[in-house]
Amino acid sequence: MKQRLVIVAALAGSAFFGAVAANLVAAQQSRPQTPSNIDRAAIEQIVRDTIREDPAIIVEALNLYSENHVKDTARKYLPELLSNESGFVAGKNVGAAKVSVIEFFDYHCGFCKRSAGFVQDLIKNDASVKVAFREYPILREESEIASRYALAARKQGKYADLHFALLRENGVVNEARIKEIAKAVGLDVKRLEADSKDPAFDEIFDKDRRAGQEMGIDGTPTFIIASADGAFIEVIPGFRPDEVKAAIAEAKRAR
Repeated sequence: MKQRLVIVAALAGSAFFGAVAANLVAAQQSRPQTPSNIDRAAIEQIVRDTIREDPAIIVEALNLYSENHVKDTARKYLPELLSNESGFVAGKNVGAAKVSVIEFFDYHCGFCKRSAGFVQDLIKNDASVKVAFREYPILREESEIASRYALAARKQGKYADLHFALLRENGVVNEARIKEIAKAVGLDVKRLEADSKDPAFDEIFDKDRRAGQEMGIDGTPTFIIASADGAFIEVIPGFRPDEVKAAIAEAKRAR
């Protein structure tokens, strides 16, 4: 079993399977070196035999490689994803939070609407957690309009009010409805409409789409949970509150 796990890890760590033996040799070289424990030919034979006897090891290694790639990519984008300049970050004590929860969402996503209460609870109840909202309008043209208005609402200190109000709505939320909702939550609608045309939003959406595509995010909501130093990171597609809670607990322990 231990040998199998080592080979899976070596396969996953190789850009090409031809590098597996090199990975395993490198691992062996961390031990006291003798001719027997750094025998490359013997290691290659072990790998071939193991794969022949258990072809599923290839699938397992590919899955592990994919998972690690997604995590490494998410880690690379963390500074941008946690930026208030291009998004919105909320929490009981944002400056002192030790765990970050990043949500990619679309205002026309049914599961994003279902997750809204869960996200609000995270913001209100756990001082060690901060939530970063990332606009990911991929479902309809109206989704991008809604995202523009939401980002524009930051200038009036009303992002969260408009965000959660939009998620409470059913059906297509077009610009006329957005304005009605914005007025209901106390926004200056004329100012909001003008601010929503900020060309900087185009770049924000483009960057987040590129990051999302590189991480393989093809649906909403998607949650990224990370410890403050980025040592722990987990990417959870869909609305899976129990998994998000478990990842938050693990991130707290990791720090």
